[in-house]
Amino acid sequence: MRLMRSRKKPLSQRQEAVAEKVAGRIVQGQRRLAGYLNRRTAGLSGKSWLLLLIAFCLAFGSYLLYLLMQVWD
Repeated sequence: MRLMRSRKKPLSQRQEAVAEKVAGRIVQGQRRLAGYLNRRTAGLSGKSWLLLLIAFCLAFGSYLLYLLMQVWD
């Protein structure tokens, strides 16, 4: 059953070129950021990574609990 699905219009040559350029810039930025982060974390030991993971999980878990408590207030 097709209630809300619309047919996709084919993109023009110019739209394709712009989309490729935008996608290329995004990928370039992602690669640059990945290289930077790899250089910054190259010296971390396994124990440091584990502690960072635990801290990350605790921080976002606490925030999630905070949000849940706000719903019930």
